[in-house]
Amino acid sequence: MNSLRNQILLFSVSLVCVASLTILGAYWISIGHYTSDRINQDFSGAAKVFGQLLESREVQLTTTAEVLTSDFGFKQAVATRDTQTIQSVLNNHSERISADLMLLLDLSGTLQASTQDSPSPIAKFAHQDLLREALTHSGAAAFVAYQGELYQMIILPVYAPAPIGFAAIGFRLDSELAEELRQITNVHISFVWRDQGAAKVVSTLPRDQLEEALRAPETIPDTLLSLIQQKQTFSSKRRPLSGMGDNAIEAVLSVPLHNAFAEFAILRDRILLISALTFLLSIAGSMVLSHNLTKPLGRMVKIASDLSRGQYRNLTPISIATSEIKTLFQAFIKMGSDIEEREYKITYQATHDGLTGLFNRNKVIAEVEDALRRHNAPFLIISLNINGFKNINDTFGPKVGDDCLRAVGQRLVEFIPKNPICARLGADEFLCLVDVFGSENARAICDKLLAHLARPFKVDDLRLTLSFSIGVAQYPEHAAAAEELLRRASIALDKARSERCALRFYESGEDEAHLRRLQLLQDLKLAIAEDDGQLCMYYQPKMHLASGRVDKCEALIRWSHPEQGFIPPDIFVELAEQAGLIASLTDWVTRTVINQVAEWRDQGIDLQAAINLSAQDLERDELLDNVLNQLETLKLPTRAVSFELTERDMMSDADHAIALMQRFRQRGFTLSVDDYGIGYSSLSKLKQMPVAEIKIDKSFVIPLEQSASDKIIVRSTIELGHSFNLKVIAEGVETQRSMDLLAEMGCDYIQGYFLSKPMPAKELAPWLRQRAQQLPTQAFGKV
Repeated sequence: MNSLRNQILLFSVSLVCVASLTILGAYWISIGHYTSDRINQDFSGAAKVFGQLLESREVQLTTTAEVLTSDFGFKQAVATRDTQTIQSVLNNHSERISADLMLLLDLSGTLQASTQDSPSPIAKFAHQDLLREALTHSGAAAFVAYQGELYQMIILPVYAPAPIGFAAIGFRLDSELAEELRQITNVHISFVWRDQGAAKVVSTLPRDQLEEALRAPETIPDTLLSLIQQKQTFSSKRRPLSGMGDNAIEAVLSVPLHNAFAEFAILRDRILLISALTFLLSIAGSMVLSHNLTKPLGRMVKIASDLSRGQYRNLTPISIATSEIKTLFQAFIKMGSDIEEREYKITYQATHDGLTGLFNRNKVIAEVEDALRRHNAPFLIISLNINGFKNINDTFGPKVGDDCLRAVGQRLVEFIPKNPICARLGADEFLCLVDVFGSENARAICDKLLAHLARPFKVDDLRLTLSFSIGVAQYPEHAAAAEELLRRASIALDKARSERCALRFYESGEDEAHLRRLQLLQDLKLAIAEDDGQLCMYYQPKMHLASGRVDKCEALIRWSHPEQGFIPPDIFVELAEQAGLIASLTDWVTRTVINQVAEWRDQGIDLQAAINLSAQDLERDELLDNVLNQLETLKLPTRAVSFELTERDMMSDADHAIALMQRFRQRGFTLSVDDYGIGYSSLSKLKQMPVAEIKIDKSFVIPLEQSASDKIIVRSTIELGHSFNLKVIAEGVETQRSMDLLAEMGCDYIQGYFLSKPMPAKELAPWLRQRAQQLPTQAFGKV
């Protein structure tokens, strides 16, 4: 039923039905009102004609009665009681005017003579009131029942010259009169009266319809529907003729309603016939329309189904259809062509690198898996990257860098003569699959590739000679799965870069170490997020040599792994830097240290804590705002914490580091150069850096007692720092002699195991109090 064909058919049929029913309904209502009005008019006309006819008969009776009562012979016969003469006169008059009844009554109402047989010679006239009225008004007219018959009667007194009797003349109201009236008025007439308690009726209606007509109400249904609901066949109007109660005489005018409506049956039948023909035509037209519409649409559904399955060509055209359907078909064809083109582009973009046109990682994995299924011949997965590619971008610009990547990709494709499988995995990292045939040596193949790549690349108007690092994983020696081969080739490449060699093959066990590092990284991420106590901060005091006062400390992070135990900071911090997790780690450290400093201040301990920052932290402009917000929340001054940055980190992007350090310095923070002296800094950069302290690396401080050269380096570094108005801190102090030598050289602060090893925050406060008891009061002073 939900099909378009059925809906069109249902709509058309419903529309025709509604229209036909509306027309029939309007017809019924209009005909009902019209017929009701016409019947009322018929009633009015019939009543008027009926009244005029009775009045005419009454005038005729009155004239005849006056002639009779004025006749001298009649008066004399009445006066002399000449019965024969009276009877003769009554009979003659009756025949002359066709009267149905003539009576002579004395003044008491006793019957003296009649044109009909009297029931009794001394019968009294039953309607004494009419006699009194006639005597009073010289005449009376009325409808009376006499001897079981109904008469229109005139009664006049007979004067000689005083009243000596009454003459009564009557016309019978019988079925012949009723039929005559019906023919004139086109309305059935019934006379109803009671005689000696029995109902009497004279009517033009058959006996089987008479009772229903007499019971019919005067109201007329205004619609055919009302007529049907009420089951009314007649409408009757009653007209009283004379008398009241049991003596009442009525004329009932009746109209058969079905006859009144019957003349419109032909029009009704024609409307029904037209409606039926229209209904059939609508069904036929709807079927033709639905066929012409649904068949092309069904074909369009088939075309859409073909398009959904990726079949965009060889679509069968629609031959029989409207112009709109044909336009829709052309739109589908165009849509299929556009989808095919976009699908190709999407598929290409999903499987290829947009810059070089080589495969991407997902596609190359699928290709390697396919190669594993096709044959068991050995092959190499070679992962390589361009050494110093960042310098090319920085020196010649990104356009030259992009062209260089395209040239490298093309060179790799050229190296593999048949069905090359080459991919670009990252910024300057490439991968290719090279088959090993016969007795070929894997290293010899890689050397050929390096030689092939060693030839200069012509990029725009430049000739660039590039160097490469290559990592190699062999099938089947190193792995038998695509993901493993790629991962182990990538591990070999990382080793080649870290060992600064051009070619490195994967070695057994390196993948397991790599996976352990990945697992460790995941555990570190979880430890930072959940803050469940695995990570904690240790604090190592710094002592001012001149005063012996401990007013600073360095915050050092520690990780106690639930399974592996203590993890050295240099391992997991390096992992965090490599995985881009250092920002989260630094934020955790700053939040924890600042909260601890606030807690110490609540205990009366004013200690500045130094926080180590990495090179990636120096690239975060939001770091300063985060620290300031935390200090403001806890109402701490900026001198509550300081920051240490290694030479290596500051030199990785010196200009940006100096700019960020300037912002820290302007907000009142103390900055220190950590691990100073290991060879990364230049005096020109040191002069530009907004630092307040330098910390001499422990590699120079630990052997200070035995090494004359280290003494010279340390002394010169202290003097250099002081010449720049910088405080100098020596870390790695482990003996009294080392501390004494540093004091002699003018070093400002010392830090090391001789003073104290790093300790948890809960142990530092007791340690400070114990030291305060052992030293003069000023040794435990304020910063």
